[in-house]
Amino acid sequence: MSRFAFIVLFWCLIKAALVQAQRSAAEWRADIDWLKRELPKRHPALFRYHSREAFERDLDEVAALAEGKSDLEVGLLLQASLAKCRDANTRVELSPLFQQSGGVIPIGLGWYEGGLYVSATVRRFSPAMGRRVLSINGIDPDSMLRYVGVFFPQENAETARRDGPLWLRFPLAVEMAGVGKGDTLAVLLADEAGKPFGIYVHPIDFRKDRDGAYPLQFVPKEPDFRWNPIKQVFSLHWSEAQQVVYVQYNGCFSQEMALAMGDTAAAQQIPPFQPVLDSLLRLLDHYPLARLFFDLRFNTLGMPNDGLRLVEELAKRPLVNQPNRIYVAVNRYTAGPAVEIAAAFQERTKARLIGEPPAQRPNHIGDPDFLMLPNSRLQVFYGTRPVQAVPGDPETLRIDIPMEMPFSAFRDGRDPLLDYVRSQP
Repeated sequence: MSRFAFIVLFWCLIKAALVQAQRSAAEWRADIDWLKRELPKRHPALFRYHSREAFERDLDEVAALAEGKSDLEVGLLLQASLAKCRDANTRVELSPLFQQSGGVIPIGLGWYEGGLYVSATVRRFSPAMGRRVLSINGIDPDSMLRYVGVFFPQENAETARRDGPLWLRFPLAVEMAGVGKGDTLAVLLADEAGKPFGIYVHPIDFRKDRDGAYPLQFVPKEPDFRWNPIKQVFSLHWSEAQQVVYVQYNGCFSQEMALAMGDTAAAQQIPPFQPVLDSLLRLLDHYPLARLFFDLRFNTLGMPNDGLRLVEELAKRPLVNQPNRIYVAVNRYTAGPAVEIAAAFQERTKARLIGEPPAQRPNHIGDPDFLMLPNSRLQVFYGTRPVQAVPGDPETLRIDIPMEMPFSAFRDGRDPLLDYVRSQP
């Protein structure tokens, strides 16, 4: 998670700028009118939770408000309108505008068991590092996440805890949500003894304050498998003493997938999944007491093919497909194809899901693509493939063993979910 927190902290500061000068209101109105026509043609279920009439009315209101607004203000209004469609893959890529504005607070926030914590920051704000947030601008964290929730599509109740902390770093978004003013957040934190103390956080000039901009993040001295700093697309570890096959599945792509798509250049850079599949099946076949821990936490990218193939192989092995033998770890950051794979485990095998409910619905619109607005050159992403992973339309996957990550475990490099599986007889 430390690597993930670092990426989340700086993602909008390192994106290449795709926009140029301030656009006129007429150019924005043309972009919005074009989007109003084009997005419904390309999205297979745009109006599933938000009617066409409401969608068009919302975009018309943004167009009417464009006069006198900055590009970032219009972009945020447009993002708030698209968020009402409640599709995680339908969004405006605003990072170029945030980069242009310079208005990003270098602080990484994450929701853990017990509340909101500062999981990464820079040297300038080092007193906040690792502390629990009591309030922001005098408002409790849960309420703050609800306020900024107007800017991201909420597929279920977990979305605010996944996406909300990221949006708190954007002062203009906080201000437009009605819970801030200016570019500074007043953050009340708890020290190690639980005593409150305050700190003001704000954007800094990374070019002028190189020392203050030095990034801070947790690097556990003895990380468990989950927190190993050397990440691969997927990896397998066998613990004979504990009879656990641990597979960390960080991305849903492989050499086989690249070759199937005819991309031989990419295939040379990606490991094959077949050896991992063969090894884990061989271990489970040869060790009748062994348990499989398949880790889908933080997996958001790719296609589900390999994971679904694994599910089919396990489903047809009656001696392996037994209760309490297959565990699948998910968290609120599990998304896209990984949700589809987790749902298949639950539907086709006797696997038990452990962890936190993903912030994406099991039945969703996957395989995102994008279109580019003609004038602003902003990218608007949208889903292209309807995914029907489970019967009905539940808001989230059913978690058999609910377990939220304590911040202390993340800080110390421990994995309580894997510890739970290790401890099973």
